[in-house]
Amino acid sequence: MTSAGAVALELSPPPSGDDGGVPPGLARIRAFVNTREIDGDEVVEGLATPADLRAWAMAHGLAGGGAAFDDADVALVIGVREALRDLLEGNAGHPVDPGAVAVLDEAAAGSPVALRFGADGAARLVPGADGVRALLGQVFADVAQAAADGSWARLKACANGGCRWAYVDASRNRSGRWCSMAGCGNRMKGRAYRRRARAGAGGGAVAGGGAVAGGGAVAEARTD
Repeated sequence: MTSAGAVALELSPPPSGDDGGVPPGLARIRAFVNTREIDGDEVVEGLATPADLRAWAMAHGLAGGGAAFDDADVALVIGVREALRDLLEGNAGHPVDPGAVAVLDEAAAGSPVALRFGADGAARLVPGADGVRALLGQVFADVAQAAADGSWARLKACANGGCRWAYVDASRNRSGRWCSMAGCGNRMKGRAYRRRARAGAGGGAVAGGGAVAGGGAVAEARTD
């Protein structure tokens, strides 16, 4: 164990090219949530089919990734993913949706994990089921590790409701609000500025359309 009361999980390494400053389990949760992307008016679903789910799970070293999934498994996994996204909005200071908590509690009850000890005495959490339940068990183990090591609170959902991309807040005071300051940050600040300008001075027009500076730093910029 890394410290008294802490459980050190043996996790697969993060995908190639992931930033090394993010714990592997947290990086995997972020990648999982970001299997859905909103690109303008288009929603890109990365887990649309059982084949998509299997390919993604295997690429990210998730337990149960080699199983034969079906449409019900896909629906279950997507439901868990979106409930996790709601919790990431909670990490950003928004109220937590009780419905999301209920979804996760139900899914976790059916996707058990077990504590196991290696020959060196190191403790690890492993899924206690097969198939899609093993996959979800690994996701929940990653969440448990992130909560234990303190990194969970850094994982947030973008405050732009038309984005909700998961990102790791690397600002010093953990005040980051957007996945990318250059993208969503400037767009949202610009909208707020224009609203304030319309509300004051008789709703006069706002001059200019330049980027608005400022805002906390984040660990990675979303690729638009």
